[in-house]
Amino acid sequence: MIRFEQVSVTYDGAARPTLRDVDLVVPEGELTLLVGPSGVGKSTLLGAVCGLVPHFTGGTLRGRVTVAGRDTRTHKPRELADVVGTVGQDPLAHFVTDVVEDELAYGMESLGLAPAVMRRRVEETLDLLGLNELRDRPLATHSGGQQQRVAIGAGQRTHPT
Repeated sequence: MIRFEQVSVTYDGAARPTLRDVDLVVPEGELTLLVGPSGVGKSTLLGAVCGLVPHFTGGTLRGRVTVAGRDTRTHKPRELADVVGTVGQDPLAHFVTDVVEDELAYGMESLGLAPAVMRRRVEETLDLLGLNELRDRPLATHSGGQQQRVAIGAGQRTHPT
């Protein structure tokens, strides 16, 4: 579950908060769409969920954000990565490998998962997200939607269960 309790975020030098008094609950397993025009705080809200705000973006975070019971103020992004992740508009800018299959495996390799577990999860993800035919193609040759599916799969597969 993701919970925002009276969350406000104000960046240094800003005349007013980017987020103000946000109360929000997203139950576990719920699909939530965040929409709005540029500049209304969508990226800030997502950054607060995964711990980037304020650990890396700076600014002042008031209130409380919890993800799976973990307070994002006291847990850094790496300590939240097993329960939350985000996919931006340009996933290609965040990939660390060049090929779909390698990108899906990268996070699991970083966590030291056994090769057999990684292989099974990569195959499951390729099937689940309809990426099997694209597995050996360079990521830069995929459409934006295909790149987003790879980014979703890469983030999802690092979870230890």
